[in-house]
Amino acid sequence: MSFRARLTLYVAAAIAVTVAAASVALWVVAKHELLTQFDRALVQQVAGGRGLGPFGHNTLIVTFVRPDGTSRGQALPVSARARQVASGKNRKAYFTDAYVTDPASSQSVHLREYVAPTYDETTRSFTGGVIVAQPLTSTDHALGRIRFWILLVGGIAIAAAAAMAAMVATIALRPVRRLTAAAETVAATGDLGERVDVEGDDELARLATRFNGMLAALEDSVGRQRRLVADASHELRTPLTAARTNVELLREGKLPEHEVRHALEEASVELGALTSLVADLVELARGEERKLRVEELQLDELVAGVVDRSRARAPQATFVTSLTPTQVRVDPVLMERAVSNLLDNAVKYSPPGAPIEVTVRDGEVVVADHGPGIAEEDMPRIFDRFYRAATARSKPGAGLGLAIVREAAEAHGGRATVESSPGGARFRLSLPATV
Repeated sequence: MSFRARLTLYVAAAIAVTVAAASVALWVVAKHELLTQFDRALVQQVAGGRGLGPFGHNTLIVTFVRPDGTSRGQALPVSARARQVASGKNRKAYFTDAYVTDPASSQSVHLREYVAPTYDETTRSFTGGVIVAQPLTSTDHALGRIRFWILLVGGIAIAAAAAMAAMVATIALRPVRRLTAAAETVAATGDLGERVDVEGDDELARLATRFNGMLAALEDSVGRQRRLVADASHELRTPLTAARTNVELLREGKLPEHEVRHALEEASVELGALTSLVADLVELARGEERKLRVEELQLDELVAGVVDRSRARAPQATFVTSLTPTQVRVDPVLMERAVSNLLDNAVKYSPPGAPIEVTVRDGEVVVADHGPGIAEEDMPRIFDRFYRAATARSKPGAGLGLAIVREAAEAHGGRATVESSPGGARFRLSLPATV
């Protein structure tokens, strides 16, 4: 059974129960009111002394019960409760229903009985009890008509409610059907560009919005993954091809001795580049799945250590530092990698003898070089994976260093920005969690 059918059934059942309960309550109230009116009329007739008769429509049937339990008058059955009233054990009057057989027609007649104690008006002494009965023919007929209309109207109301429940379920589940159709389309075609039209601002609308957001995030993630694989395969192909070519030449053993050394050096350089590229790819592939091991440390001390290692790797570079003591909460390994990439980038583009200025202040690391700067058209994509400006294509690297800088900044809730001028570029790595 579909969810729509179940919802329709549940709503219709709830309405049916409500209508049935209301109908029963109406029936009970109507019966009580009619019997109350009949009882009042019966008492008034007894007080007025209306004529007694056998089983006529408006006649009273009376039976007197003596204290010893014997009776006189018209033949009405005497119950044990009526005998208690007549004997004086219970002198409280009451009403009850009874069924007797009409001698003339041999049919059962429904009576309403009024049982009360009797007294001698002269001596004011207790004399027994009296049973006064009257047929409920007219009342039963009225109750029958009421029951018929209650059942008819209630049945129509339940049927109409079921139809309305089906219509409401169809309208209410329309957004769910759109979500289902979109999910089935994505599952069948793999097209993550599918979206659901959002109407209103209720829970289903918010669900549709979240669904669209999930598809957008998934589409972006898959797109970035595909681009990463495509770019990585392209970048890996060059060093692998070069290293393989040199190894093949060495295997043939036909190279002169001086060329053998050159081939080995080239293969070593290409394998070193390949190792660095793979490490960068692994770092980027971890992305949001990376679990940061955050520590409270001095950012200035961390940057000073990275600068020392960069000096050792690039002795030709000149580093000028201004490191203000700053305490932050970061992953030291990831942060060292990001700062090292900024310094390597500055070394790569700084002319010989030009200073590389490294500043730490208020949770911000600034690395400024005096190179050619960054072209305006390259600024929006400078932190993208594998992006390399026209001036950088002759330089070593795969275009992943600055992407790792941005990943590190965003992983810590910060951001990476760049400013450029003809006199050089200034990169900022800003961290919000500073003390």
